Amino acid sequence: MKQTLRSFGLPVRAALLAGLGFALAAPASAQVAWSSLSLVFTEPTGVVGPNDSIDVKLRFSNNDASESFTLDSNLPLAGLNAAEIPTMGTWNDGQGGNFQSAFTSYTGFDLNIGFGCSGSFSLNCTDGPPYNFSFAANPFSDPYVLAPGAHHDFLFGTFSPSAGAVPAGDYYFYRSVVWLNIYGLDADGHSLYSVAFPASTCPGNSLAECQGLSYFTRTVVGVPEPESYALMFAGLGLLALRLRRRA
Repeated sequence: MKQTLRSFGLPVRAALLAGLGFALAAPASAQVAWSSLSLVFTEPTGVVGPNDSIDVKLRFSNNDASESFTLDSNLPLAGLNAAEIPTMGTWNDGQGGNFQSAFTSYTGFDLNIGFGCSGSFSLNCTDGPPYNFSFAANPFSDPYVLAPGAHHDFLFGTFSPSAGAVPAGDYYFYRSVVWLNIYGLDADGHSLYSVAFPASTCPGNSLAECQGLSYFTRTVVGVPEPESYALMFAGLGLLALRLRRRA
């Protein structure tokens, strides 16, 4: 499944971190297993108008009662759980060829948010019709710590009508991710890149696979026709007239 990454400044950040040279060693402190992390929509259902923009809000939770989730560039492996970090990465030969190789060292880590192309809000990933999707600001800092049992609520992004009023109906979206970029080197000095997803709203590739998990829906209601408004105002007028006669 295609994923769209929130940040567009990652290569610069990777260069800044390259001098740190994280060795292939365990972090200095214990780190939560990612199976204890969860990501859910905090307002999963609702009714909106055909011209409304729709905010998507998420809750990132650490369900472990004793260990933190940490990203801190000052710690070995940025404080991440060594067992969860990919050992293989991809490098490019500059001529369009991509190759897999093993990390011998890690040079940087970036935590961000990602949009898994899914659902019926947008026809082409984040681009409509009927909606375009725009990311909110990256909610993760460096250092970032999610304490045991804690959660972090944040705005993920916004669906906005792409071409005027959206047709009435039910729309859904099911794949948001916490996205970790991993940079490093192999034994031959090739620059490697990999990604991992510490948490997602649904790891599946269809709405059916997300049943029982967290997915996001909105019901768009149509705007009443002018004739409907006329009937409504006529009814209100008759009601007001009756009340006036009684008085």
